[in-house]
Amino acid sequence: MKLKNKEKVYIYNRENKKCFFCKKKLKFRQVTLDHYLPLSKDGTDEVFNLVVSCRKCNKLKDNKVPIDYERVLIELFLKAVEDGMIIGKNLKIDNNKLKKELLKINRIEDINNYFIFQSKNKRYYIKNGYVVKRIFLGGNYEYYDNFSW
Repeated sequence: MKLKNKEKVYIYNRENKKCFFCKKKLKFRQVTLDHYLPLSKDGTDEVFNLVVSCRKCNKLKDNKVPIDYERVLIELFLKAVEDGMIIGKNLKIDNNKLKKELLKINRIEDINNYFIFQSKNKRYYIKNGYVVKRIFLGGNYEYYDNFSW
């Protein structure tokens, strides 16, 4: 996992310095990060898929997929958007307008190499903390990214 220290600190503070699962208070050096949706089940290293975990809870969870993973990932995604951790890359929209749009997402459409979130009328492809593709449902789309499909 190639995570910047800034992102690890963000996740630690987002969880109020506690284990996401048992709520035990943790010092920064005690922290392990757990993929809420495991890598082995199509999870990624996005900040909204990582939670602070004590070693015991991390081991107990192992690579199990939590029943509530979609709801939790949407909540963590919306928090990351609010906190400015998700921004656009090469899109024809400024980040303030994009942020307002992203806060309207209500479902996960798909997870593969990208997390794909959807609102009522738009679909967003997220990779490495960036919105790299934005599709208007109904036919029109924007497609500007630096990733190969």
